Amino acid sequence: MKFRILWKDKHTSARVGVIYTNSGPVLTPAFMPVGTEGAVKGVFPFQLGKMGYRLILSNLYHLYLRPGVEVIEKAGGVSKFMGWEGAVLTDSGGFQIFSLSNKVKVEDKGIHFASHIDGSHHFLSPEDVVEIAERMGPDISMILDHFVSNLSPWERVKDATLRTLKWAEHARRKIEEIKGKTSFFAIVQGGIYKDLRKASARELASMDFDGYGIGGLGVGESQEEMLRSVEETVAELPQEKPRYLMGIGHPLQMARAISLGVDLFDCVIPTRNGRRGQIFSQEGILRIKRREFAEDFSHPHSDYPFSKALLRHLYVSSHLNSALYNTLINLRFFLDIMEKIRKYIKANSLREYLRDLEKNWREK
Repeated sequence: MKFRILWKDKHTSARVGVIYTNSGPVLTPAFMPVGTEGAVKGVFPFQLGKMGYRLILSNLYHLYLRPGVEVIEKAGGVSKFMGWEGAVLTDSGGFQIFSLSNKVKVEDKGIHFASHIDGSHHFLSPEDVVEIAERMGPDISMILDHFVSNLSPWERVKDATLRTLKWAEHARRKIEEIKGKTSFFAIVQGGIYKDLRKASARELASMDFDGYGIGGLGVGESQEEMLRSVEETVAELPQEKPRYLMGIGHPLQMARAISLGVDLFDCVIPTRNGRRGQIFSQEGILRIKRREFAEDFSHPHSDYPFSKALLRHLYVSSHLNSALYNTLINLRFFLDIMEKIRKYIKANSLREYLRDLEKNWREK
C-alpha cells in the first residue's frame, strides 16, 4: 500500500490524498460504509460501487467466529466472499471483544473471550490477528489493541495503552515474518489523557506501520475532548501515512476532524439511522415519520426519485423498502459530503465550508 498527498489546505491541516491498495486507488478524505458481518446492510455491493465508494469496512472478529477463516479462504478472500470489487479494511475486533462478551480475560499474550454467538472459548494474540487477516486477504487490516473506556481512571488507561504498544511490537514482528499482501494499521489509544495519547502515537509511529487508527474516541467524552485528543494524536503521527478516526461518522464531526488532518472514517450511522427513519440531506437530518412530510413531494436527494411523502409512507407502514431507500440516500449523502470536502480543500476554503455546516446543519 502507498499513500500520496495531492493537496493541502493552506489554512487548516486538511489534505486530499490517495491510498493505492491492491484493489485500486481510494481518494481521501473518505468515509467507509460498514459491512461488519460481510455485507453493508440495506444496499447491494454493486450499488456502492456505482455510487463511487472504493473502500468498505468489515470486521475480523465477526468473520472469524462466523463463517470462519476457512470458508473465507475457500471463497478466494474477503472481497470475493462479500461480492465486492473494491478494497476492504478489516477492524481487528478489539472493541467488539469487549463490548459483546462479559467473559473477557486480558493478558500480555492476548485476549481470552467467549463468543457472543455460542459462548465457545477463544484466544487471540496480536500474532493470531495478523495471521487471520493475511488468510482472509483484506487490503488493509487493523492490528489488535486493548480498548478500555476513555473515561476510565488514568492508571487503567495507561495499562491498556502500554499493552497496546506491546501488542503492536508483536504484530510488527509477525508482519515482517509473513511478508504478505495485507497492509496493517496500528491503533493509537490513551483515552482523553494527553500524555498517554501523545506517547502512544509517538511509539507507534516509530514502528513504521502502513497507517494509523485513532481509537477509543466517540464513546462518552465531549466533542471538545474528542477533537482535542484527535489534534494531539495527529501531531505525533507521520505526515506521509494515512490517519483513520475509528467509529466516527457524523458529518460535522468528520469535517472538523478532517480540518485537523484525519483521512479516513467509518460508522454505522448512515445505515443504522436509515433503518430507524432518519435521512441525511442538505437540509439536515430528517425524521421522516413526522406528519409534516405526509404531503411533501420534494426529494431528499436529487438523484433518487423518492419523495419525502413516499419515504414517510413506507416507514410508517413498516415496508421493507423503507430501510433500503433510506440507506441508499444516506450513503449517497455521505459520499457527497466527502466529495465536497475534497473540493473545498483544493480551494483552500475548508474553513468556509465548516462555517456553513455549523450554521446550516439542523435536525427536522
